[in-house]
Amino acid sequence: MTRTEAFLALNLIPNVGPVRLRKLVDFFGSPEQALRAKTAQIAEINGFDQKLAASVADWESQVDLPGELRKIADRQLTLLTQEDELYPDLLRQISGAPFLLYVWGNLTRRDHHAIGVVGSRQATHYGLSTAKKLSFQIAYAGYTVISGLARGIDTAAHEAALAAKGRTIAVIGSGIGKLYPPENQALAE
Repeated sequence: MTRTEAFLALNLIPNVGPVRLRKLVDFFGSPEQALRAKTAQIAEINGFDQKLAASVADWESQVDLPGELRKIADRQLTLLTQEDELYPDLLRQISGAPFLLYVWGNLTRRDHHAIGVVGSRQATHYGLSTAKKLSFQIAYAGYTVISGLARGIDTAAHEAALAAKGRTIAVIGSGIGKLYPPENQALAE
């Protein structure tokens, strides 16, 4: 098992979010060691009661790691951990930042120079127009535009960045397997 796969397995355990995952890795020294830990050892960590500790120790009965890896390969995704060079620097600094990012497409070092453009899903004509102009200029200037993939301002930001032949990144809250809204499938591609 690779280190990234160990992070993935930990990330898939129910009720173990980024804060608890950090505690596990810090306590045991590595994600691989955390996956080999016994219930009693895990229960020593602040925030892990006996039930959660048992759940972590018995991770293989709850996590379909080979199945998740197949989905990742089938969708041609890449996993980035906080240890990867391309993991966004500013995101890494946030308390409770995700340990893993599922990436569809390619990230580059250039994407670390980015500006977020977000707004209402039910934007006014003026709001959409402004978002398009601003996003076009941002992308044309060489910065990456980052937004959600929602209707309204997010959609306008991505479309304008692409029109400027720039880079754009969609942060998808629903996950790559549940693209929402469905009418933005072509935009996502």
